[in-house]
Order: sequence, then C-alpha cells, then structure tokens
Amino acid sequence: MESDSEFDIPDDEIEIIYSDSDEDGLDEENIEEMIEGIEINEAEVVDLAKFTFTKHAKSVFCSDLSGDSKLAVTGGQDDVAYVWDTESGEVVLECTGHKDSVTEVAFNHNDQYVATADMCGMIQVWDVADKKLIWCFEGDDMLWLTWHPMANVLVVGFQTGDIYIWQIPSGNTKVLPTASSMPTTCGKILPNGKQLLASYEDGILKLWDIKTSTAVWQNKQETPALQLAVNADASLAMLSPSSSLVKLTDGRTVSTLLSSGETEIEVALFESEMNLLVTGGLSGRLCVWESGKHALRHEAQIECPVTILKWGKNGQIFIGGSDGAIYVCNVKLGTLVETLTGHRSGILSISVFKDGRKILTTSDDGVAKIFDVKI
Repeated sequence: MESDSEFDIPDDEIEIIYSDSDEDGLDEENIEEMIEGIEINEAEVVDLAKFTFTKHAKSVFCSDLSGDSKLAVTGGQDDVAYVWDTESGEVVLECTGHKDSVTEVAFNHNDQYVATADMCGMIQVWDVADKKLIWCFEGDDMLWLTWHPMANVLVVGFQTGDIYIWQIPSGNTKVLPTASSMPTTCGKILPNGKQLLASYEDGILKLWDIKTSTAVWQNKQETPALQLAVNADASLAMLSPSSSLVKLTDGRTVSTLLSSGETEIEVALFESEMNLLVTGGLSGRLCVWESGKHALRHEAQIECPVTILKWGKNGQIFIGGSDGAIYVCNVKLGTLVETLTGHRSGILSISVFKDGRKILTTSDDGVAKIFDVKI
C-alpha cells in the first residue's frame, strides 16, 4: 500500500457560482393533472427514439456519456460493456472479460479512461483512444463505483465494507477500512474533491477525509442510505430511502422531507441555482421542495414507480419510470413538457447530453435509446 503523499488529488476547491436571481418562475400548476391517466401499453408503444442500440443480449443496467457526448458506454446483464459512437451507433470498444452482470460504467474526468465493473468484483479500466485494457482488479462483490471529479482516481465500495481508492493506471492503493465488516451501500465524493460521504448497511453514515484516510465524523441512521444526493456547496446531503436531510459539517439530521402519506423515497436530486430538492418514490409521488426552507413547493402523482431522476437544462427534469416511459417535466413552470416512449420495460439509467437536447436511456428490455428533447 502506497503512502498518502503519492496520491495526486488537487488541493484547490472548485469555485461554485450561484445565480443571484430570485425569480425561479415556479407556480402552483400541478403536473399531476397532465400526467394522470398516461399508461404505456406494450402492444401500442410508439417509439420516439432517434436511435436504438441493440448490441446487448439482455437487460442494460447502466450508461454514461463522455464529456462532449460523442461517446456512450453501456453495461448489461450479458456481462459485456460497449463504448459506442452516439451519432453512428458504431461500437468503438467492446469491453469483455467480465464474469457477471456489468452494473457500473463511467468515463473519468477527461474521458481518457472508461471504467467497467461487474457484480462479482471484476473492475476493468480501458484506454479509450488506444482501445485497450490498461488496469484491472478482481475482488469481493462490488456495490458501487465512482471516479474522482478532478483526478485519475477510482473509488469503489465492496460487500466487505472496505472502500478502495486507486490511482489509475499506476494502481497505487489506499483503503478506507470498515470497523464492522458491514457492506458499504453507497458513496459520493463531495464537490471539493477532498471528502467522501459513505453509508454502510448497519446505518453508519461517515464523512471521510480522502487524503488522511480518517473520519471527519460519523453517525448512525435508523436505516442505511442506498442513494446519496449532495448539494453544490456540500452543505447538505439527502439520504434515500429515509428522506433524511443531513448537515455535512457535523452529520446532524436537520429535517425529514416526506409528503403526506409517504414513508420513504427512492431517489433525490438537488438543484442549487433554484434552491430546490426533488424527490421521487416507488408510489409514483414526485415532490419539489425548497431545500432552504424544507417546504413542499408542489407535488405530482405519476402512474408508475419513480426510480430515476436526472436534471436537464433550464429547470427540466427527466423522470424514469417502471413503465418504460421517460417523463420530461419543467419544475420552474410545474408542467409536463413531453413523454418519451419506445422502451418496453422499466428504465434503468438516464444520461443527459452536454447540450441538454438529447438523452441516453437504458432499460430492462435489452436496448439503449437516444431521444431528442424539447427545450
């Protein structure tokens, strides 16, 4: 194991620039009225996709786009990941060698590398330009993976509870160890690039200092977090499914944001310029909150479980549903912009193109699709 000094993580924090405008354009028009009654009948699905990628043989679990959105990477239940051209659909690199479903794929910060990982713990890093494997690791069952936002550093959480941090391609390693051998359920690097928020199956929530491998603080939640959302200035984190809003300076829970009748959420996203937090649940409830005041702004009922949320441009949000549709809503206006159909099973991932005019989606139906989006 290499010393901490060999890890080249930038010391400068990212400057976060916020909008000074208070006019967010939100009104009380209810999205629910526009979405209510929409049902996707498999026999009558209209395919609105611009392109369909069909190389995968089974469910396509994950996707990512390069910074310029010219390349996509998708991974699936067929134990393969593909890097492909988003204009032509041509396969640029076939990432083979996996022994189980590929559940994590991601480009690094400058698109030089792409990481692919399967459920058994086989992690591979590929050089995109040279189209070759440059690093691999095989360990215990892998639960989550993320690249550092500013450095060629890969962070992976395992079933054992250990979090491995690797420099790529040298392979220099450090480990953030678990004291209880409980699996780490999710992790997220904070915007400053220096800290990592991680959750564990026993409910422990811990903020790590990456450079020193020490805990800044830790606390115990009633239920483990399965997803983490962090706002742009790293002052708050939202935990799913508990819907606990946590202050990141000390780990204190400041609020629980649940609408009437709800007991948990599936996913959450912050939007810092408008000071909003959006949550979605398996009940189909979509809620827009004012994150500073912890107040419910408006809500809608979608006729299927909400499993994925991704921000677009100008207040647009993409909602992936279990019915195979993608609902495009404008949270500024409180309106449904359009419904994108074409998939015949639940949406498993959404990646948004750089200009916000297209999205890449994957599904249980075994294909990936590219849709044009109204702005």
